[in-house]
Amino acid sequence: MASPAKNRSRVLRLAGPVLTCAVVAGALAGCGSSDPESTPSSPSTTAPASKSPTSDPDQAAKDDVLSAYTNMREIQIKMGADGDLHTQDLAKYAKGDASADLKKSVLRNRSLGIKFTGRPEMNPKVTSVDTKNKAATLSDCFDATNWKPVYTSSGKAVELAKQRLKYPVTSQATLEGDTWLITKITADRTKGC
Repeated sequence: MASPAKNRSRVLRLAGPVLTCAVVAGALAGCGSSDPESTPSSPSTTAPASKSPTSDPDQAAKDDVLSAYTNMREIQIKMGADGDLHTQDLAKYAKGDASADLKKSVLRNRSLGIKFTGRPEMNPKVTSVDTKNKAATLSDCFDATNWKPVYTSSGKAVELAKQRLKYPVTSQATLEGDTWLITKITADRTKGC
């Protein structure tokens, strides 16, 4: 029978690797999608599965377009929160009118002493992709209900004119080299979604 000191020493030697594995597993779990069926170890998320005869041949392009859009929106949320333009980050996902419009919005809000708190909700979908002509279209139901403008100095809510906070958005993207960039964002506040 081992002495209590030897058992304690053995437990401590095993605790390090176990703790390391738990931390790595937790980090990997946090990097995945919110889809419970999509886990890092799931064989259905590997590349060969997407080459099945019934899969969409444009799925990789659609995924890239969707990634460009969601990353652009994440930069927009950051810009709204801190009032900085994040020009280099934004240039990775947007250009043209889309980039210019987002920057103008930030500059206007910053000049008025306004920032945004919370997060909008989005549900973007790629509605068309044409890899030959290097163009794609996305649709989104943008919901700004929980993305609130406040005065930077006081944190007090900004009183907004009556306007729709949940509305459809159509965006255009273009392929430059191997990178999809959002080029235009058109919001339609005349109707809801």
